[in-house]
Amino acid sequence: MIKEAAIQRKGDGRVWTGKRHGDVIRKIMEEENVKTVTHTDFIQGFVTDEGQFVDRKEAFKIALSCNQLLNKSDPWAAPTLMSEDLY
Repeated sequence: MIKEAAIQRKGDGRVWTGKRHGDVIRKIMEEENVKTVTHTDFIQGFVTDEGQFVDRKEAFKIALSCNQLLNKSDPWAAPTLMSEDLY
């Protein structure tokens, strides 16, 4: 089951979490004193209820199998999970 939005830094694997990815991005910018959070340095995804980081594609599969997709009008149209799909 998907627990919350998360962003993982490439290289050291550190993970930040929050309700939405925008919240997590702001947290990273404040803590790391950076102006941007780029896809070359970070991976957007989610954390499962078991504490495992998964990317958006894997998170979509998990959320679909756990019936967590509340706002996806066509769950097969875009096989990546957005935090908006859960709330």
